[in-house]
Amino acid sequence: MTTPNNADLECKQTDFLGAANGKDNIKPICMPKKIQLLTELDKGSGNDGSGSSTSTAMLYDHRYNIEVCLFNGEKLPNNENYKWAIEYISPSLPGKKIRLELKQQGARIGLEIDDIDYCGCELSIQAYTDAPEKFIELKQLVHHRFYWVDKKRIDQQIQERKSEPWRIDQGRSSLCGMAALFYVTIKNSADRYQKIAQDLHRMGECTIDGFRIKPSAKMYEIDPANHGGYKRMNMWEVDWIVLAGTRSSESNLGYHGLESGNWDQFAAINWPGMMEDLVKKIGGYKQTKAVDVDLLTPLTQNAFLSNSRDPAKDLPKLDEIDKSYREGKQVLMMIDADMLSDTLGYKLGDIAQSHWIVYEGGMVKDSIKQSVKFKVFSWAFDPGSGVKYQINQVLPDSKASCPIKTSGGILFSSFTSNHYGHIEAHN
Repeated sequence: MTTPNNADLECKQTDFLGAANGKDNIKPICMPKKIQLLTELDKGSGNDGSGSSTSTAMLYDHRYNIEVCLFNGEKLPNNENYKWAIEYISPSLPGKKIRLELKQQGARIGLEIDDIDYCGCELSIQAYTDAPEKFIELKQLVHHRFYWVDKKRIDQQIQERKSEPWRIDQGRSSLCGMAALFYVTIKNSADRYQKIAQDLHRMGECTIDGFRIKPSAKMYEIDPANHGGYKRMNMWEVDWIVLAGTRSSESNLGYHGLESGNWDQFAAINWPGMMEDLVKKIGGYKQTKAVDVDLLTPLTQNAFLSNSRDPAKDLPKLDEIDKSYREGKQVLMMIDADMLSDTLGYKLGDIAQSHWIVYEGGMVKDSIKQSVKFKVFSWAFDPGSGVKYQINQVLPDSKASCPIKTSGGILFSSFTSNHYGHIEAHN
């Protein structure tokens, strides 16, 4: 939108009464000016909560030609040497107006949207000749960096996870480690999680305590409403941006946020050393400790253990985990996913079955049944009630069958044959 003011008037001289008395009687007619776009805007999300509507706006890393012209669209009668500036309020500095004087001059310029802080903001693009306070203005929105992802839905999902962290859902992806990481991040600082989620959506990257998260640029182009690869992952928008975005940032194997085959799933695996590091850098915990877990644990344990091993000898590991939990520590367990279905493990080399969960207490042993109960966070089920919000549902699905059997009890052998180790975190 262009807003004319007293500085916007181009005066033309016109013979108003003719030359009846031999002298020209001149009356000035003032024409307002405006700034007009010469480059077509780009499509992106309408940000209305529907997840499917679209709108047009400027896009990061694109160039838009703009010019000062008369309000009726005609060219200026003279080529005035306009100066240009941008003003906007950055969400990174609430309440503070930022003003940037551009180097370009003239009635027409090419405006580069080259600052990620512009993303998600309304820019006041100003042109003036002498006095900066007397300017012509064009107000124009800039898309978020994830420009196809609905901001209203992102904000709602952030608040839901701040109040119920277990709603973080890896869907059909291999991002269990990232789900566990951000689950304990919220438990440590919900505001920290909110900053990461909002910054990633708006700017495509986030720096927190000096640690930078920047996913593959390919993720920014994905339209959740129309991309088949995204839909197959069955993830909420904020979980995809945060979990896949963080894993992409940390990947040396080319993980781009989608999993269409075995290589993508392998690239998304959350290795123990990386997990311990991120619990500090992203989760914000001051102290971490890896217990009996490293890169080779799933391989070596399954190679040397067997079904004949006495499960009672490994149960003290669960006692140690429960003790750490009762001391106020967060415990991220690396297991074989078969544990959650009460199935015996020991499958040599099946590292793709490794799974990260978070221990949530409630341990009860039954020596007669040779079983143990305890609560965990996994797959976006509430550790207490077992309910889950299915994708795009407003209310929890109380009829959903919870595949996590640990809360009802699993055999000692199902624990010991599938438990690899854990990471403790506390402040």
